[in-house]
Amino acid sequence: MASDSFDEPPSTTKKYFDTMIAKQVYFENSKKPKMAILFIFILCVLLLFSVKPFDLNKTALIGTVFLIFSLSMKVHLERDKKIPFAVNFNHPLMSDEPMGQAQVFVWLEADKKWVLLQESRVRLVDNTLFGGVDLVYDDEEYTRIGHYSISNKITTQIKRSLALLNQAIVLSELSNQDDAEESSNADDIERRKREKQDSDLLQRSWLEEESEIEVEGPLAKFINRE
Repeated sequence: MASDSFDEPPSTTKKYFDTMIAKQVYFENSKKPKMAILFIFILCVLLLFSVKPFDLNKTALIGTVFLIFSLSMKVHLERDKKIPFAVNFNHPLMSDEPMGQAQVFVWLEADKKWVLLQESRVRLVDNTLFGGVDLVYDDEEYTRIGHYSISNKITTQIKRSLALLNQAIVLSELSNQDDAEESSNADDIERRKREKQDSDLLQRSWLEEESEIEVEGPLAKFINRE
């Protein structure tokens, strides 16, 4: 079971559509549809000017076709705005050089809360008690996270959301592993530095003591001889 839940995602997070990577993907994917909308607009304008004499019905038809096409393109382009998960600023979706532990939070629509996920992939299973589907970890026990949706219908949008969510979880896991390895390497380097410093100090102290022995030796002989 997920350990942390929130009414709102933490202030140090961004929803998927607002992340750096999602914006780049949106920018690249929107080029062709925007060109298509511009082309259809120019075509509609040319058709309007070709209609002589002016015909209100044909004008309304052309305008309606353009409006439907434009709205369908807009819905397609902005479908990722409804992707129901968020990541913190240390996640690879937000930064090329994460500085700490990456975290992923998911919005459970049926439970009306955000949940901090563990580093494990997730899937959907039927909720036989309340209906709809639950979000669970894809482990041997299908550990339950929460009630994801009250609808049993797994739409294309839900499938896309789940695929992107699992990608975010994998990226988080890989980032945290790299961070742990770098931290371990840094600790090893620091430990070696301390060991070398301790060794140098010990050697210097030993040489000083040895020098003192060599100085005191003849003096002691002289005193004893006296």
